[in-house]
Amino acid sequence: MVDLQGQAVVAILTRAPSSGGKSRLFAALRRAVDRDLLAALFLDTFDAAAAPGVTRVVCYTPAEAEAEVRELVGGDAPLLPQRGTDLGARMRHAFEDLIAAGASAVVLIGSDLPLLDGAIISEAHRVLRMRTDTVVLGPAIDGGYYLIGATRLPAALFDGITWGGADVLEATERRAREAGWCTHRLLTHEDVDTAEALDRVAGHAGPRGWRTRAAASRGRVP
Repeated sequence: MVDLQGQAVVAILTRAPSSGGKSRLFAALRRAVDRDLLAALFLDTFDAAAAPGVTRVVCYTPAEAEAEVRELVGGDAPLLPQRGTDLGARMRHAFEDLIAAGASAVVLIGSDLPLLDGAIISEAHRVLRMRTDTVVLGPAIDGGYYLIGATRLPAALFDGITWGGADVLEATERRAREAGWCTHRLLTHEDVDTAEALDRVAGHAGPRGWRTRAAASRGRVP
């Protein structure tokens, strides 16, 4: 178990690139699952999640892929294997494991946010320092959320949710209120689940997302 005593944490939940993923995206792109693009999305997200005073942790799956993930991120970031059979269970267990390791506040994000601004991570933790009874949520444009954060396990928010639906954010906020939590929305952001979202990353002129732009360009079908 890693030691995160007293630390503010942002955990990136990711699949090892060799294990696939993003099947809907690759079908829309008319290309086979591309390990290089998956690695680029993850590494750009890992870089983008850097924020002063916040420890980045990588929660990975499958469990046997630790060496692959360690090779990608290098020696500094703590690694934790994911547990659970669906998204809700994996997020719940990530909160449990990180809080058990001593984290003072936990923010979870996915690995498909190459244009994320680290200021969003800082803002999430600023809110959690001030309002420990609050669940922080980052709305995604598809009706879900790209970020969830709390200072203790918000267990009620991870069961009975239809993941991938257009009302995930609203359903989560409703569950939070019913369980006695306050909620705080951050800026809306877009994860890369569609060909159109990938095109928007490709058209971004700044330094963020440079690996994703390069990998997308190499595999583009005319």
